[in-house]
Amino acid sequence: MSLKKKITSLALIALIGISGVIGYNSINPSKPNYTDDSKTNVNYQMEHIKNISKAPHTIFDEDKKAKSEVREYLLSELEKLGVETKTYKYDDVHLKNYAAYGDNAHENVDLENIYGEIKGKSDSYILLATHYDSAKAKEGRYSQQEGSLGSADAGYALSTILETLRVIKESNTELENGIKILFTDGEECGLLGAKEAVKEKEILEGVNYVINIEARGTSGPAIMFETSQDNNAVMDLYEASEKPFSYSITPEIYRLLPNGTDFTVFLENGLNGINISVLDELENYHTPNDNPENLSDESMQHYGDQVLPIVKEFVSNEKYSNPDALKGTDDSIFFNLGSAFIRYSKTVNIFLLAVILIGLIVIIKKLNVNKPKKVIKYVIANLIFTIASIGIGYGISRLLAVLNGRKFELTYLPLVKFEDIIFIFVMITLFVGYFFTSKRITNNFEDKNEFTIGSMILLLILSLIFTIALPGASYLTVFPLVLLVVSMLIKLFLQNVRFISYILLIPIALTVMLYVPTIYLFNCALTIGALCVCVFFAMIAYISVLNGIINLD
Repeated sequence: MSLKKKITSLALIALIGISGVIGYNSINPSKPNYTDDSKTNVNYQMEHIKNISKAPHTIFDEDKKAKSEVREYLLSELEKLGVETKTYKYDDVHLKNYAAYGDNAHENVDLENIYGEIKGKSDSYILLATHYDSAKAKEGRYSQQEGSLGSADAGYALSTILETLRVIKESNTELENGIKILFTDGEECGLLGAKEAVKEKEILEGVNYVINIEARGTSGPAIMFETSQDNNAVMDLYEASEKPFSYSITPEIYRLLPNGTDFTVFLENGLNGINISVLDELENYHTPNDNPENLSDESMQHYGDQVLPIVKEFVSNEKYSNPDALKGTDDSIFFNLGSAFIRYSKTVNIFLLAVILIGLIVIIKKLNVNKPKKVIKYVIANLIFTIASIGIGYGISRLLAVLNGRKFELTYLPLVKFEDIIFIFVMITLFVGYFFTSKRITNNFEDKNEFTIGSMILLLILSLIFTIALPGASYLTVFPLVLLVVSMLIKLFLQNVRFISYILLIPIALTVMLYVPTIYLFNCALTIGALCVCVFFAMIAYISVLNGIINLD
């Protein structure tokens, strides 16, 4: 190996490593604030959480006293903040599948929702919503255990809302628009409180934006994982967030899943808004480990860094007095890239596809690729390797379920021994296998031009499929591909410029930065049962990265 190749290889390894670290670090976007009272303060949040999570406070009789104490604490804190409060009581609410919650569960339960309101000049409101009951272990969810204190679920949410209200009050913000607060009861057993709340005219009247806050774990970024349909206007307001963190694929995927939160009920009743939750450390979810000791200060701060600026913008901006200001016309495409939040319309996505198509035609001519059979061969080879890898990923998940004595579910396979090690091993092995397979079928990359064109065509086909069937996911292929195409064009048109091929380091670095947190978060959300899904995403990244690598001169 020549000195130049050695230097290039070392630089490439360093670049991929640094890009991976930047991508991974992006999942912890907030630094905890302990001193500045003009922002949400982690110390105050933790104080609320400790008061809220002294004991399990489910909707069932054995926890009735503890839940009553939590309710009284929340009412007291809201009143201190100048919130007009009331409760809505519902007796003998039917609980479906009550037998799944143990021998002490009953078919009918009593609920008591907490409602609060701070009036503004207009009749337009933002609704801050979460639940205040803790979870009882449910049959069929083997990772769940009795005794959850609800510190994360929904202590994170309750404390974030209380802190947001404190900052609004102490900053003497002039309220053009008002704030409504809803703490529902019985969310953990079928969204019971929310289903009753939406029947109350007073609660929903004038609500033009909802922020629902949840927790499905105890750490990680507070990801905005769900929006209402036609979310471009909703996203305009979300971008007021200090630390936005979201990927447009998550609302698309979540809409296809049978899961539900109170936000599901709000959407069914025509409200616009967003849903925010942490996803990491699922093993603590609905167990005694959901306690103050296992919370993350970074996660706690991240909730506040998103919610507070959005509320401030809504209540202080006169334009949100008009309900039409938050009625969208289409869904946006968006994602995080390092510390940047990138968002564009479907129209821009079509433009990027056109750029890719035209650029691809130019590249074919500039490279003088005139062997269509070879190009098709590499389209098919990439596709077969991807499909085979997905199948192997699925098989590994099934095997892990058997070895760990678990029932296999694609989106629920937690508590697998050595899960992190296995996941990392699979991801590394997948790239090594793809690299050497590609090297072999291309005769040591002698056919790199045909291989590059074949790979780009496959990514373009996937981009078109995503754009039509799942537009929120289209950035996963369009973004890496447009970077690769543009970099290749620059290289080909400026080929006499020394070291110009290093322009391809840009798509390599940015693709790694995009995919490291994407794959990590999907593994957190779907567990290793969905390893095949993460393998699919990884293959898109690997195809993009490998084609950048082999075109470095």
